[in-house]
Amino acid sequence: MRLVGLLFLIWPLAAQGPQRDLRLEPPQKLALVIGNGNYPKWPLRNPANDAQAVARALTEIGFATTTAVDVTLPNLDRAVSGLVSRVRPGDVVAFYYAGHGIQLEGENYLVPVDFDAKDETDAKYAAYAASRVQERIEKAGARVTLVVLDACRNNPFAAKRAAGGGLAAMGSGKGTLIAFATAPGQTADDNPNGNNGLFTTHLITALREPGLTLDQVFNRVRERVHNASGGRQVPWTVSSVIGDVYLRPGASGEGPAIGPPPVQNPLARLMTNSVAPAERPKVPDIAAGNAAYQRGDTEEAARVAQEILRGDANNREALQLLAYVHFREQHWDLFASTAVQALRAGATLPFNVGHHHTLTGAHAASLTVSRDLIQYQITGGNCTGKNFSLPLANLVAARATSNTQGVPFLSLKINDEKGKTQNFNFVDPATEVRENPNGLPLLVSPPRAAQLVQAVAQILQQTRQP
Repeated sequence: MRLVGLLFLIWPLAAQGPQRDLRLEPPQKLALVIGNGNYPKWPLRNPANDAQAVARALTEIGFATTTAVDVTLPNLDRAVSGLVSRVRPGDVVAFYYAGHGIQLEGENYLVPVDFDAKDETDAKYAAYAASRVQERIEKAGARVTLVVLDACRNNPFAAKRAAGGGLAAMGSGKGTLIAFATAPGQTADDNPNGNNGLFTTHLITALREPGLTLDQVFNRVRERVHNASGGRQVPWTVSSVIGDVYLRPGASGEGPAIGPPPVQNPLARLMTNSVAPAERPKVPDIAAGNAAYQRGDTEEAARVAQEILRGDANNREALQLLAYVHFREQHWDLFASTAVQALRAGATLPFNVGHHHTLTGAHAASLTVSRDLIQYQITGGNCTGKNFSLPLANLVAARATSNTQGVPFLSLKINDEKGKTQNFNFVDPATEVRENPNGLPLLVSPPRAAQLVQAVAQILQQTRQP
């Protein structure tokens, strides 16, 4: 999976500690894979093999994958906490579980290998709620969350409300796809004659096929499992993922990781199609540009991005990478214009900012922007305000200004759900908040603050324009 992903502007708030250097980091692709089969009373043959095979497939498409086999409840909690602690806003995160699962009162639970419950009430505390995994990843700020539960195998746990031995349907938050090995209330085949469960066998195959969107991957899995089981098992998905997510771009490099396919210049497409495949010039892999950026070679990163954009001027990944470079080099005008192009191509930009309060200084917050939405989230300190997610059309004004101390501000006016205009002031998060014995907190901004604030204001103004 070649996924440059989503634009991250990481600006530490100096009020929370010593000032650090400005950083710009591309998103991560993270995965946690769990396989539980070594149950003392009810062993399963394939979950360990399933976990190892899925981990390999996810690693092949670019995920940083952690694998855990036969975990107890404390270790399951530690593994999930470890995954969540690494998630940054905008990341793509996958969670896969193979093993026993139970449904109690409409809630699904993952069963650890040390499960020992005397009754249903006990079972809730001896297992791990699947919805808890989902919610923790979503709240950590993942842009795309994939939860795969191959946990519908016929289980031996005596539970009056474990409907049909299978799992219950689950709702998905925005940007989340939940996949079950079979339909709600039904059980799945552990495939005792094979090395992997029936569902996971076909999942691994589909993950390795290029050019498929996330939905297409699971559509193929559903069809193949249905046919292989003679119609007895039908995998089930629930999705609220916005746009197309390509797990493995096509062999020609076409297809972005997130967002609608880019609109190519018709002449460029005609010229490309007129060349025999063996003679086509090789387009740089965006992963090479990412790697160059990570090692600090901004010149090479920019070259890769620009080469891709020559053939596809709306390539979201290349636009994002070029915006990274302009940001790091502090070419603010170029950064603003490139970021606007990236947003219009389907990107999402989460900014870490300092939310300013006149009496208390500033606290850490994030402001996430796409071509359709603007979201505010409190990430540190105390704030009397509330998180919000509103249409970008609700943004009334975004302008760069300053206070009486000369500190640059990003001033936003936005209409809330009731149509009431709310005011927000943000500072460069590297702004220091110092005690002032003569009155209000003293703010000291870095030299770049004025240009940075102006650039962000320009990005918001131009993106909200029709």
